[in-house]
This record gives sequence, C-alpha cells and structure tokens, in this order.
Amino acid sequence: MKRWILAALLGWGLLAGAPARAEPAQLARQLCASCHGADGNGPGPAPRLAGQQAGYIEQQWQAFRLHQRADGGAHGAAMAALKSEGNVKALAAYFAAQPPAPARSAGGDPALLAAGRKLYAEGNLAVGTPPCFSCHGDRGEGGSAAPRLAGQHAAYLTRRMRVSDAPQPDSAMEMQEILKTMSADDIKALLAYLATL
Repeated sequence: MKRWILAALLGWGLLAGAPARAEPAQLARQLCASCHGADGNGPGPAPRLAGQQAGYIEQQWQAFRLHQRADGGAHGAAMAALKSEGNVKALAAYFAAQPPAPARSAGGDPALLAAGRKLYAEGNLAVGTPPCFSCHGDRGEGGSAAPRLAGQHAAYLTRRMRVSDAPQPDSAMEMQEILKTMSADDIKALLAYLATL
C-alpha cells in the first residue's frame, strides 16, 4: 500500500503547472493512472473506477476533500491540482464512460457462491438485511446513490465491507447499518459472489 501511495505522490509532483481546464483523459493519466490505471481498470489495491457511477465518484471525491473518508494522504496532490469542480465532474464522467474489466469466471465453493447470490438477490429480511440488488443493480452495475460493485477488486471490497465505529460520511452511514445486520459468514459468501460479477 505504501508503494502505490509513494508512486502516486511522485507522479503528482509533475503536476504543479497543471492547466486549469485539462482534458479528462489527460487528467486521468496525470493524476490517477499510478493507482487506478489511466482507464480506471488498475491492478489494485486502489479501486477500479472504470464504469463506476459518475455521481458516486464525485461524492467520494468530496468525502476525501472534507476528510470524511481516509485515504492515507494519497489524494492530497490531486486535490491541489483539481481546484475546478468542472474538472472533477469531467474526470468522473470520463471514468464512468470507460469499459469496465470483464467479469471473472465463477469459481470456488458452489455452496458459498449460492449463499452469496441468494443474499445479493433476496437479502435476509429476518435480520434486517435488504437485498443488495435494490441499490447496487441486478449485476452490480450500481445506481444513482450506490457504487458499481461488478469487476471491483476483492481486496478492496473486503476493506470496504468492514463495520467501522469511525465517523462516516452520510453516504456510507446506511451501508454501515446494513453491514451490522450481516454475519461474518454472510459477508464471506457475498464477497465470493461479488467476485463473479
């Protein structure tokens, strides 16, 4: 993790003279490629942004800017360079329009995958867990207020699906409450299924 943060900071050192209104693809190469990949399909551990909901990217950018979401300092230089809201919107739209990485083949424990698929499609209403598709879409494509999960790095999803007592941005509070209704086995099954989307 320290390596990708260092690479990002070194890359961003070249941006002191970034234009006020740059092309989104140029901004992606300059500001984002070292962690997320120029097309948003980076190798990790940073999340994939290709095909992500533009509104969600903007929302998360705002959370980083307001220090409501921790990033280990990885976005500091990018924030200094991206002073224009227009550039942030353009960059979010650019990544949203990029073709996401293809789905991986379904492998692993069939019972675990079936449990994850059932939880995704039906939830567990007896304990208050709603079906995931209702916010994240039938195939994990995301929605107006929920991020795309399909094609996301498993390690990233694992980190994001931890219950935290730390203060959360409003956008994450609902998901935190949902996670509290899920057992460790539920989360394991769901992660196994999400890896196939």
